[in-house]
Amino acid sequence: MKTIVHTCIKQPTSYLSHISKSSARNSGFTLVELMIALVLGLLISAAALQIFYTSSVNSRRQEASSQIQDNATFGLSQMQKHIRRANYGAKPTATFDEYFMNHRTPQGGVVLTAPTGTPLVSGGAKNWLTDNLSGLVLDGAAISSEWLTQNQSAKSKSNLDGIDNSDQLTIQYQAGSASMFDCEGAVIPEGFYVIERYFVRDAGLACASVIYNYDQLIAGSSTGIDIKNYTVPGETSATANNLTGSGTIIIPNVDYFRVMLGVSTSTDFATDPASARIAYTPIPTDLSILDDQRIFGVQFGILARSDNPTATAQDNNALRFTILDKSNQSLNAATVSGPKNLRNVYESTVLIRNARGGL
Repeated sequence: MKTIVHTCIKQPTSYLSHISKSSARNSGFTLVELMIALVLGLLISAAALQIFYTSSVNSRRQEASSQIQDNATFGLSQMQKHIRRANYGAKPTATFDEYFMNHRTPQGGVVLTAPTGTPLVSGGAKNWLTDNLSGLVLDGAAISSEWLTQNQSAKSKSNLDGIDNSDQLTIQYQAGSASMFDCEGAVIPEGFYVIERYFVRDAGLACASVIYNYDQLIAGSSTGIDIKNYTVPGETSATANNLTGSGTIIIPNVDYFRVMLGVSTSTDFATDPASARIAYTPIPTDLSILDDQRIFGVQFGILARSDNPTATAQDNNALRFTILDKSNQSLNAATVSGPKNLRNVYESTVLIRNARGGL
């Protein structure tokens, strides 16, 4: 019988100790190593978050800037085009021809005046064919001055501190060709007149318009021409006008609207422009100062804001603006407490067609 003997070789103690220590080192990280890794990870994450935040802020500011510019560019271009028409179809007065436009020019220009009283008074017919809105009534009554061009009109909102109201600009012109549209997008029948009222409401700069057909016989009659509605040629039903309504927004998110009139006392404005005495003045309360001055242009400015708020370190109460002659203006308390929107000022100077001609 064969006997098998197994021999066990005992390893030295130092060898076993070496294996044990090596296994311990290869099984994980020490606390110091973990803390170092955690700190490095946090630093990398913080850097990545900062880059993301900065990119997000810049993206929102660029988007806000594009919003303001897109809204303002379209609206301003439309206003400029319509204001240039302001004395097309204007009529002469006993003092000046139709090219010398001021607050007395019938059926034209910047609308500052309207006939008062009623077309017919006891003892005979009143001279109803006077002022910018010659011969016109609204719903059977004289047209209130609150719908005309005014400095700080009660019908025009303002978000500036110390200035409760924006200006209101009302203009008038005749459609000289077919396929023309008013500020609310309505088609103007050729030869008809348009009154457009620009003002600020909560949603932005709005425009309310009136279309009417001028007939001098009706204008001078006991009823006058009622601009409550108008009838398009070829149609039987009347279309309602909107002079006193909320209008259509043409530039959204407007905080303030300022208007100045370009005036001149020069009688040879067209033939000797170098000697023209011109000035830009706020809309006067006393209109008699315009008796011997022509209105040749309109200067207007708006303070517009973005649709959405932007992340900025500058608080609303630190913002200051200059809009035409209104310098260092701040926002009112209600607007300061609101969101931080990006805000820009836009200004434009418009020369009214043919306003430099005449005597």
